[in-house]
Amino acid sequence: MNYWKEIWIKRAADNEILRNGKEEDILLELKRSNGYDVFGGGILFEDWMNWYRRIKQNLFEGADAAGSVYEVGCGSGANLYYFERDGMISGGLDYSEGLVQSAKTILKSNDLTCDEAIHLSAETMYDAVFSNGVFSYFADEEYAAEVMDRMYRKARYGIGFLDILDKQREEDFIAYRKKNIEDYEERYKNCPKLFYTKQFFLDFASSHKADIKFTYSDLKGYWNNEYNFNCYVYKRREG
Repeated sequence: MNYWKEIWIKRAADNEILRNGKEEDILLELKRSNGYDVFGGGILFEDWMNWYRRIKQNLFEGADAAGSVYEVGCGSGANLYYFERDGMISGGLDYSEGLVQSAKTILKSNDLTCDEAIHLSAETMYDAVFSNGVFSYFADEEYAAEVMDRMYRKARYGIGFLDILDKQREEDFIAYRKKNIEDYEERYKNCPKLFYTKQFFLDFASSHKADIKFTYSDLKGYWNNEYNFNCYVYKRREG
């Protein structure tokens, strides 16, 4: 049995901070609720901002429009928070009701849904659709491929798959976790992570006749950088 969902559905952001905190405090609390260590020497506010600017640039690279964005696995809305601050229309989906409620507290969006990624609807399209750190929690590649296809159909232009665990670094990832987490095997025996090859994404882009590029994970202060990669897929213009 996979217990990841059981863990995530218990999480939520602190509403007091969301309602009354300063901009920096709000973002860090949203990130904390999404599972990132952002305090006590963790990832700083400025580093998140730099990360966001790079993600935005890559998602909309060469696009005619950059007015809307949708996130699969949006959690408490940390990423969408800044897209909205830049004037974009946002939407998102996550299977944690507590995190979705937190997102509804802080975001203007009227398109926030609590559901599984596999149920993503392409009825309403967005200029770009992305996920961040979500694909490692999927059961298998078949499930991932279906979600990717739904994301592709929902996007007008760019699709981003961020924080993808690299199959080539799987052994190193596990060794690092065992070294730094006490009783790692016992604590995570029912919480597997799914690793991917870049070829998996290359095959997807090829089958959809889309352009593709990979980038390194370069979020300053993030211990997981060397085990991940980002992938961007772009729909080709007709004619």
